[in-house]
Amino acid sequence: MNKYKKSRNRLICMVFLLTGIFFQSWGQTYYPYRKHEYSFSRKWGYADSLKRLVISLQYDEVNPFINGVARVKINGKYRFINKKQEYINQIEYDYATNFSDSLAIVRRGSGWGVINTQGKPMTPLMYDRVYPYKNGYAAVVYNRRYGFINRQGKLVIKPAYDYVHPFGKEYTGIRIREYWGFINRKGEIVIPTKYKDVSNFREGLALVKYENRYGYINTKGQLMINYQFEAAVSFQEGMARIEKNGYSGFVDKQGWLIKPKYYAVVSFKEGLARVKNATSWGFIDKRGDTIVPFKYDEATSFYEGLAGVRNGNKWGFINKAGKIVIPQEYERADVPRNGLIRVKKNDKWGFINKRGEEVIPIKYDFVNSFQYGVSRVKYNNEWIYIDKRGMEYVDY
Repeated sequence: MNKYKKSRNRLICMVFLLTGIFFQSWGQTYYPYRKHEYSFSRKWGYADSLKRLVISLQYDEVNPFINGVARVKINGKYRFINKKQEYINQIEYDYATNFSDSLAIVRRGSGWGVINTQGKPMTPLMYDRVYPYKNGYAAVVYNRRYGFINRQGKLVIKPAYDYVHPFGKEYTGIRIREYWGFINRKGEIVIPTKYKDVSNFREGLALVKYENRYGYINTKGQLMINYQFEAAVSFQEGMARIEKNGYSGFVDKQGWLIKPKYYAVVSFKEGLARVKNATSWGFIDKRGDTIVPFKYDEATSFYEGLAGVRNGNKWGFINKAGKIVIPQEYERADVPRNGLIRVKKNDKWGFINKRGEEVIPIKYDFVNSFQYGVSRVKYNNEWIYIDKRGMEYVDY
């Protein structure tokens, strides 16, 4: 009896140990990695956070792991691997996207389709094109006609249209011959095809072009803001950019205007809009009051409380009170993304934080924004990956 208990306890301990090892491996971050001496062959693999090789150097191109699966390129074809370095299926693709919400769009030859993270086809490779999913539907092209599939790969709206917009929450714009209208998620036409152009509904209204002017309709097709604008865009933060009599301004959902008197405007972001008078850029609020004076040669919208501003050849950042919080000393500057800002100084790129502190050295030939915890950067004419600590996943 005691021998049986001891054997059972050993077995339980072994199961827990193996399970722990499996989940540790599964949950561990694997980083795209290469060795400098492999630069002539440019083969890639993956390393852990200590730069220990965990997947061998054999791929021509690699991407970060997403949901436990990574897109790689080998011998000119795209494949997907898991963290055990196993291919998730036996198909070589001529084109493939990274996984997004557990689905990837793939192409082999001229046939497009969708697969899941197990490598199983959600659709046959039968379409002329598959577009990214939006609100649960992906536009597909078959025999030059557009329709939609759902996340299960089912054809929910037959290809019958000359062009479509990505699906909105309830409706999407479709074109039959030269005229646009809207359908619902069942494929029923809910607003007739009578417009020269449309944008999808946003904040309850859709931009439509009738004859030669733009206006806005509601989801019942009722005209809410008259056809009067020479150009316009969809609503954002309760306001929409419009152009009238050659000048730019804004309209709210009741049709009230911030007078079109500007030479250029950009949609509201974080409560302020950047606008340009005859010579310079500044910022206004939703009443049309000037909040940041017109004194900049160029400006970005506000992101994470900061806006980039340029005078001459130098960029810096202001807060919403218009105060310079990061000096204008950079040749190029991106908007803040999760607290980090791409900047260029003395012809080199790196990252600063929102206090203007250099957090990743400004020494690279080029840097991309961070995605999935890594940034692809160019250093000494070679592409490598770094993490947010600045760790370079290459050995020189």
